[in-house]
Amino acid sequence: MRARWLLAAPLLLALSSALAAQQWFSVQTDHLLSYSDGNDRGAREAAMRGEELIAVFQEIFHRKDISFGTPLRVLVVHAPPAVDGRALTLPALARTPMGSYMTVDLSRPEPWTEAARTLATLTLEDNYPRAQPWFDHGIASYLAGVRFDGEQMELGGLPAGLALPQNAEWIPLGKLLETGDPAALSSAQRKAFEAESWAVIRWLIDSSRLAQAGAYLNAVQLGGATPEKALREAFSMGSAEVEHEVRASLEKPATRKMPAPRIESKLFQSKKVSAADAHVLLADLSLFGTEGDRTLGELVKFMRENQQNAAVHRSLAWAFLLRHDLENAVEHIRRALELEDSDPAMHYLYAVWANQGDEKTIHFDSAEVRMGTELKAALRRDANYTAALELLGIAQLSDGAVKAALTSLQRASALRPRNSRYFLNLARGYEAEGKLEAARNLMLYSGAGGDAEVSAEATALLNDLGKPKKKARPWEPAAAPPDAVAKAGKYDNLQDAIAEDEAKEARSRNHETAPDRRATEHLKGRILEVACDSGGSAILSVSSAGRTWKISVADRNSAVMIGVDHFDCGWRGANVSINYKSSGKLQGDLVSLERID
Repeated sequence: MRARWLLAAPLLLALSSALAAQQWFSVQTDHLLSYSDGNDRGAREAAMRGEELIAVFQEIFHRKDISFGTPLRVLVVHAPPAVDGRALTLPALARTPMGSYMTVDLSRPEPWTEAARTLATLTLEDNYPRAQPWFDHGIASYLAGVRFDGEQMELGGLPAGLALPQNAEWIPLGKLLETGDPAALSSAQRKAFEAESWAVIRWLIDSSRLAQAGAYLNAVQLGGATPEKALREAFSMGSAEVEHEVRASLEKPATRKMPAPRIESKLFQSKKVSAADAHVLLADLSLFGTEGDRTLGELVKFMRENQQNAAVHRSLAWAFLLRHDLENAVEHIRRALELEDSDPAMHYLYAVWANQGDEKTIHFDSAEVRMGTELKAALRRDANYTAALELLGIAQLSDGAVKAALTSLQRASALRPRNSRYFLNLARGYEAEGKLEAARNLMLYSGAGGDAEVSAEATALLNDLGKPKKKARPWEPAAAPPDAVAKAGKYDNLQDAIAEDEAKEARSRNHETAPDRRATEHLKGRILEVACDSGGSAILSVSSAGRTWKISVADRNSAVMIGVDHFDCGWRGANVSINYKSSGKLQGDLVSLERID
């Protein structure tokens, strides 16, 4: 399901300010964070309904753990928001790099039905292997039809808004199973498709045949079998026989009651959301849309007046990094971590920043050493943070640590079974281990996932499978151009340095200097001594392989540190990993430093 952008940026910004002016409440659960305006009742209800629905999903698919690729946020509003007297519609779902944002508008009829369908779709996409449209739509409708009543729940009901088609409008099962894009159907056909998909799923669940459905999907998607052949292999029936059973099941009692999942709602604690946090939360809805640059400029201005707000620094860190403005991104990452070190995403972004802002390809040697501290910090805060697991895996693979890489990549692909790139990287791991047949199968699978970029890479890898690989080039740091839209200074988030640094930056632009073409080199060692002077520079004495190096630091305040917050003149005996440019025998100029204690 794709994000839907319903409003232009100026309206979204005005809407963000209008909504943020209200009092908001939040409730955190194991799987989501819900918000509501006015009072905490909506947030509590969203938390309860969300957790109940996820628990039903777990029971249906016998899944112990459910997680989401990005944080799930549910916004509950009690009335249609308005700007300048104009009623506006928030997006039902907005998927951004920062998270998935669902909106429940309580003023609309059956608001929780649509929310349940959206939540079921997200849960499928992040936790169940790739499936055909009839399966995904059927599961979403089935879960949207679940009704909860205290300690009981009712399964198998047709959700509001769906009606089974008349005989003349019924889509033959064989054609239903072959439908590739329901959006291409007419309105009447699409309604029939949705209702019949629900009917097939209800029959599968009531007759305990979901495992056979999985076998059918594998035969069609991986084995290339026709639907008719796959049906006979999985169900020992053809499409006409299966359709007869599905339609006959609709004549049985419509629903069945059973105990509802036990959710400890008494443990839900609501919190008031500050006006600043509410403003940032709502602005995030447009930060990554088609008019995101305008929102970014607005957030930069907002940040200047809210220096101590961690949420705005997190949003700006994401926005700048995804625009490849590494200089501004790292300042906001560091500032966010200084203010509140609880978000695993900031440690992940720190590692991405160190990798020149790239989440897909490693750009230097000893990648695990240089990025591992931050990636493991992210995983300590969230063991299911799959983006960190995946980046750690490809860093380990880049370093030749194949066994460790496979452990990381296998877990990441198991957690996100529909991510084609994860399976492609796992294929690379199997190829490195010499398991060429397993690698080939995964390359074929990832190439058929519908991602054009991944498909092209998979084809190229298949053509070169088993052939000797060229050694990757050593890392060469590349300067990132400043963002052209929101021209924030290097330390724009540090109130006491804005004027000074902008003046320094303006002066530097007036003096063109030749680029430093020296190769970046690497050493590991132990700091023997740090000599700091009053002008802000320093000399590191570093023992490495029995020799003592002198590493010059031009500016301690702007030195690139990984895994630590700042340069420390008191370091002595610390183990470090250093990138430098040689300036003489056993001498160099610092590029970056990482503590590896």
